[in-house]
Amino acid sequence: MKKNIQNIRKKRKLPIFDFDAYSPEEVAKRVEQVGVKKIRFPPIVTLMLGILGGSFISLGVMYHLVTLAHPAANGGAPVILGPIFYAMGYIIAFLAGAEVFTTNNLAMMSFASRKVSLWELIRNWNLVLIANVVGALFVVFMFILSGQINAYDGALAEKVIRESSDKLYLTPTQTFFQGVFGNFLICSGAWISLAGRSVTDKILGLILPLSAVPAIGFQHFTGNLFPMFLALIISPGMEMIEIGADITLSKTIINLVIVAFGNIVGGGILIVLVFYFVYLRTKWR
Repeated sequence: MKKNIQNIRKKRKLPIFDFDAYSPEEVAKRVEQVGVKKIRFPPIVTLMLGILGGSFISLGVMYHLVTLAHPAANGGAPVILGPIFYAMGYIIAFLAGAEVFTTNNLAMMSFASRKVSLWELIRNWNLVLIANVVGALFVVFMFILSGQINAYDGALAEKVIRESSDKLYLTPTQTFFQGVFGNFLICSGAWISLAGRSVTDKILGLILPLSAVPAIGFQHFTGNLFPMFLALIISPGMEMIEIGADITLSKTIINLVIVAFGNIVGGGILIVLVFYFVYLRTKWR
């Protein structure tokens, strides 16, 4: 009888934590499998999904900035609501299956498990990064052509410039660690979302970690694209605004590169590699 019970336990191999959602161990396996699939997409598919990803994230950032600049929003309402609306871009991108550089850092799980090569991982990240830039630029130019950049008697344009200048004013060390925290939160939200079994579960899992990024003032590569590119284009005509740091192309590129590396550390190392060693590395099992 005792032997039968032991055999049953061995066959079932229950997860460490067990809720109605997928367990962390099951999520780790799903992240590994999804990463392999994404990395093995044909380049043209990755680029197209990456353009959509950059566009969706830019829409969320746009919503956030419009909320903060709206004259009818006063007191603490914009501070609370703006970050929640910011999460909209990631929710759309995640549920629609678009490619976003920051959440693609989770593909580090597939590399750690030796399912893909380092070259394949880096190629995927570069393709998605470039495609996100194209998608963000597409939204920036459409937004300018729509005339909405002039909303609220220039208050929206001023908000965009000030937000971008504040990020460029930071030291490289501050920028890097804001990038680390930014993707630490984003990939945490993506991880929780993958544990959900319904669309509702996934949305609820994403909202708080994603909204914390702009609320606290952290940064992520794809989220910086829309406001910084927009500020680059409109700032030459708004020299009267007092800002801490000039908005230039070189400073913008440096910011994006530093934030991208911070994002890789925050999502690819602090989230992925820790969970890999806990749940997937066979030596611990």
